Amino acid sequence: MKGEEIVVIKIKRILDGLILSITGFFTLLLFLGAIWQVTSRYLLNTPSTFTEELLRFLLIWTSILGASYAFGSNQHLAITFLKNRLKGKNKLVIRIINDLVIFVFAYLIMIRGGMEIVGTTMVQKTPILGIPMGIVYSILPISGIIIIIYKLLLLTEYREKIPVGEEQ
Repeated sequence: MKGEEIVVIKIKRILDGLILSITGFFTLLLFLGAIWQVTSRYLLNTPSTFTEELLRFLLIWTSILGASYAFGSNQHLAITFLKNRLKGKNKLVIRIINDLVIFVFAYLIMIRGGMEIVGTTMVQKTPILGIPMGIVYSILPISGIIIIIYKLLLLTEYREKIPVGEEQ
C-alpha cells in the first residue's frame, strides 16, 4: 500500500468516525426526546412544547448526515441493473459517470443551493425554539462538502481498478 493510500484511508476513517459519532449522538437525543415527549404528554399531562420541533430538526440533520456517510461508503441507493451487467472498463466508466453526477449534484444543489437558502432564511426564526432557520438548513452545504470530500477520497480506487498498462 502506498503512502498516499494510507493517508486517504486515515482521513476517511476520521471522517467516518466523526459522522457516525455525531449521528449516533443525535439518534440518542431523538430517542430521549421521544421518551420525554410521551412522558410529559401522557404521564404529566403537560406536553413539552420544544421537543417536537427539536426532534424534527434533529431527524433532518441525522438523515442528511447519514446520507453523506452512505455516499462515502458507497452504500447509497443506486440503480444497479446496468452496472451489474457490465464488466471491466465499462463498469468503471459507469461508476465514474455516476460519481461525477453525484459530485455535480452535491456542488450545485447541496452546496450552492444550500448556501443560498441558508443566507435567505437566517432572518427567519423557528416558532418554538427561536433559532434561525438558516441553522437548520445549514446541514445541506455541510453534507454537500462531506460528499465531495468522500468522492475525492474515493478517487484512489479508480487507479486500483485500471488494469496495468492502461494507466497513463
